[in-house]
Amino acid sequence: MARVIDNAWKTYVDKTKIKLDGRSHVIDANKLKEITDREPRLLTKVDEPAQLPEILRDAGYSLLAITNGSYLVFRGSIFASVPDCSIRSVFQPILDFPLETIGRGTGEAEYLDNAFNTGLISEFTKSGKLYLTIRGRERTKKFSFSIGTSNVDINGVQIEVDAGYESDKDIILVEGKIGNRNFFNIRQLYYPYRHFKQLVPNKNIRTVFFAYDLSRATYSLQEFGFQTPEAFDSIYPIKCCVYSIVKPQEYAIDDLLDKSFQIENNIVPQADDLNKVFELLTLINSGQNTVAEIADYFVFDERQSNYYGEAAEFLGLITRKRGVFELTDRGDKFIATAPKDQQLFLAKLVLNTWFFRELIKKAKRKGYFTKQDVESEIGDVDSGDGSKRYSSSTIGRRTMTIMSWVRLVSEIYKSFEVTEERVILK
Repeated sequence: MARVIDNAWKTYVDKTKIKLDGRSHVIDANKLKEITDREPRLLTKVDEPAQLPEILRDAGYSLLAITNGSYLVFRGSIFASVPDCSIRSVFQPILDFPLETIGRGTGEAEYLDNAFNTGLISEFTKSGKLYLTIRGRERTKKFSFSIGTSNVDINGVQIEVDAGYESDKDIILVEGKIGNRNFFNIRQLYYPYRHFKQLVPNKNIRTVFFAYDLSRATYSLQEFGFQTPEAFDSIYPIKCCVYSIVKPQEYAIDDLLDKSFQIENNIVPQADDLNKVFELLTLINSGQNTVAEIADYFVFDERQSNYYGEAAEFLGLITRKRGVFELTDRGDKFIATAPKDQQLFLAKLVLNTWFFRELIKKAKRKGYFTKQDVESEIGDVDSGDGSKRYSSSTIGRRTMTIMSWVRLVSEIYKSFEVTEERVILK
């Protein structure tokens, strides 16, 4: 099923008859909205290559905001890959007293604040005493840069810095995300870098990509630099580290089974990325609570939005009423849970669902369960009228989700041993 963004951009290209043959084009935001009847900020939200409109991606094109209200569409890439980071560290928070009000949300800002307040940002940057001085949106000053063979002039483009910290010598600019990322849009670091390089020429401007993995409770920090400040694509990695603030623990299955977490429904999820399932709660809590709004945020098609909504329903975190998602008491509780306790909360949510309880029963009888057991259990789900809820074509995709969740719990808590043939209880 084509995404809304793909249909909108195809409509724009067809109606304006612009040629994607290597030439660059300046797109007016008002014209884009007039032709597509969609908000330009949503049609131009591209954090990774898969989010590019299909018609541009297939032609090797990208897009960049160049003024307040116009975009450059050109042949070239605006993305940098996030290198795998093999450096791991368990970080001991540096606090004078326990913070009772941390948590209370699952957005980037909450986890960035937790990383800063515990001293983790200072530990990574080695910048000495830091102060939070930058956050939110502002417009850039005028500057120029090269990207590939193109020269680009920027003036008054809106930027948003998730967090900026100042020390006596450094300005640290951070772009924050939830979940693991393989790529990011260089613009998210480069535009703030150039803007603050003009504002504070006497200090060292440093750029950091931050990602919080909800499912693993880890903080990943990657510092990047620009070999040539005037070259957008001269970005290069400097250093990285993946931190755990909570020391990993091992739990037997029985330690994670909790009747207070049990919930009954006839759902089997089809949503492999648990980070997105939990990020969904943040959206709903902020009022973005319809399938269309969720699709716009994640740049999904609406079917994918329904899948992730259904996965959150499976976990008892949300309900759906007349097409609108609402947080349950359990969803509210997860959002209010401190980061150090969220990982255990998550594991209990997963393992106490009706489906995982059935798999654990099987494993306790024979010592293990298999992928075939998962498929069989899904195939037996009743729709409520005596017919089977899931078709043979659907069973395979939902089995992939269950197995990915099993591997995650196994990796975090060592409660399962996952082999090619079996999942063995420990």
